[in-house]
Amino acid sequence: MKRFWTVAAVLLLIGFTLAFAAEKPQVAAPLPPRTPEMSTAGKVLAVSDVSLKIERTLKGEAEIMEFVLEQPFANIAVGDQVKVSYRQKEGRNILLRVAPAKMTAVQKPKKEPSKEKPAGDKAGSPAKK
Repeated sequence: MKRFWTVAAVLLLIGFTLAFAAEKPQVAAPLPPRTPEMSTAGKVLAVSDVSLKIERTLKGEAEIMEFVLEQPFANIAVGDQVKVSYRQKEGRNILLRVAPAKMTAVQKPKKEPSKEKPAGDKAGSPAKK
């Protein structure tokens, strides 16, 4: 019986050794990190077939940004308010999408000064005893 357990242990040892010695499958090369897509809005200063310049205001300071166009956009004119989506690649801003900016600021109507009530009108005042 002792011989049986010894043979079984040796066979198990050889089996596990072969399993661990088997060649591991090669792992595919890791993908390069994806650059995030960013967006901003501003006023168009210049547009051409290869570039777009907008002026944006950030924290009260005006900044001019230049974008490289992969394809020309026909619906953009100088002076338009636009929202752009872009990626930074090799130090340049590559333009992906352009859309007209939605005007979200609502102008509140100014309140007119209230007219004074005549002195004889006491309907709104509390009654005195």
